[in-house]
Amino acid sequence: MTLQLRLFVLGVIGIAVTLLALHVPVDLDARWGHYLLWILICIASESMVVPVVSGEGSTSMASTANLATALLWGQGPAMWVCGLSTLVGERLLVRKKPWVRVLFNSAQTTITMAVATAAFAWLGGPRGGLQSMGGAPLGGRDAVRLLLPIVGLASAYLLVSRGLVAIAVAWSSERSFVRVLRDDWFHSERLIEDAAAFLLAPVMVISYRAIQYPGVILFFAPLYMIYLSSRRYIELHKTQDQMVQRERMAAMGQMAAGIGHNMRQQLTAISGRAQMILKGAEQSSFDAAPRHAQIILEQSHNLKRLADSLMDFAQTRLKIERVDTHALIQRAIELARTQKELNGVEWDVRLGNRVPELRADPVQLQQVLLNLLINAGDAMQEKPVGRKLLSVMCEWDESARRVLIRVSDTGTGIAPANLARIFDPHFTTKATGHGFGLSTSYTIIDNHGGKISAQSQPGQGATFTIGLPLEGPGSWS
Repeated sequence: MTLQLRLFVLGVIGIAVTLLALHVPVDLDARWGHYLLWILICIASESMVVPVVSGEGSTSMASTANLATALLWGQGPAMWVCGLSTLVGERLLVRKKPWVRVLFNSAQTTITMAVATAAFAWLGGPRGGLQSMGGAPLGGRDAVRLLLPIVGLASAYLLVSRGLVAIAVAWSSERSFVRVLRDDWFHSERLIEDAAAFLLAPVMVISYRAIQYPGVILFFAPLYMIYLSSRRYIELHKTQDQMVQRERMAAMGQMAAGIGHNMRQQLTAISGRAQMILKGAEQSSFDAAPRHAQIILEQSHNLKRLADSLMDFAQTRLKIERVDTHALIQRAIELARTQKELNGVEWDVRLGNRVPELRADPVQLQQVLLNLLINAGDAMQEKPVGRKLLSVMCEWDESARRVLIRVSDTGTGIAPANLARIFDPHFTTKATGHGFGLSTSYTIIDNHGGKISAQSQPGQGATFTIGLPLEGPGSWS
């Protein structure tokens, strides 16, 4: 930890301690039981942590409970309840973070509640919280009058909390403050999560004021069910990722044999040209040396490209970037040509004009294309007679704003009974197949927001069609 960051953390903790000392609840003797229960409620909310699908961070119900506490009990109680619940929850019960981070998070939560409740009161909300107004239901006029203070409370909570954490993150890494805010907090997915949590806070308050703590239980019961469902979904997604990785490693093994043969040929060419240069040097003849060196350089570049392909296949995370679709297809074809399944196959490659770049993971899409090309080669090798023609087509569908890729072969085709099952895990018609190739391809395309389908007539080959949205995963397509 740098000196700058250490001083910042100590400053935040010092300010929080001072604020707590100045805002001890005046009604602590009468309401200590309520405050203790709300500390437990906030800890329970803190424990409902769901990792996001990308694996980069997590989200919880803590902000909902914190804002509900501020709305109900006012500034002093909210600072103490939320600060203590963060301290206890993060260290002892939920995340077991290091003490310095726990103290900082507790302190920044305390400061955030102080500023947010001050904004609530400044905009016309009751300084002592809604409970200071008695237990009577709020009328329509009161609800409208509280709308602006509630918006101010949520906005101040968001800005102060994110700002304090972003400073600490920026000073502990090489990223700028603005970049931390943009990358970690102020992006569409995170803002939607925050908005949902903030909008739930008034509902939680209404539930409590209507029937007290049973209302809180009824409020949390469906959310807890959603929380359990979300965790199961994340676990399922991780299982799918593991399946993709297993298939990738199997594909690497399949590629290795063909690529190894190709590398051996290129190494032979490099070795032969190097020997020619040495022989020329012995005879003091260097006229052909530049040509030999150029061939050695070209073959070295080819070797590097093949090695890079194998290394790329070892990566597991979805890495979205701008992808030249034509270059991607040509690269997949170049790698597929080394496979024994495609010996003696004729190629018909048609790449349409004006196909825009995609936002996608090129490594995973290349895996899908290689799988389709090798499967097509297998199907044609099983057909003893007839022309072995493998067609690859790419075009831009302007009306649907998606890129279409079609892989067609003249192989044995797919039986109608099998056509509906070919994307199922473990389903295979090959004696040595494992049944993960097409199911993994389906998962990869689905993760990109696209579709993959198959059409076939027995004995007349098969056509696989991939449709990919232009803007990649999560886009409207």
